[in-house]
Amino acid sequence: MSLPEQIRKLELRDGDVVCLPADTGYECAAQFAEAMQTQHQGKRVLIIIGDVQVLDEAAMAAAGWHRK
Repeated sequence: MSLPEQIRKLELRDGDVVCLPADTGYECAAQFAEAMQTQHQGKRVLIIIGDVQVLDEAAMAAAGWHRK
């Protein structure tokens, strides 16, 4: 698949989560984040490298992500 075929326009809303492939390098992700900030000023977007999984409270607590 060529690069133009891989590119899609994003209509981002405040609070959206953007998932980049797991093999994305930190520098590439940082450049992407900078470009997103320029194009979508005023919107808060979370950029994640890798797959997002649904975790229950116990799994989040075990990882230190959830506190009561």
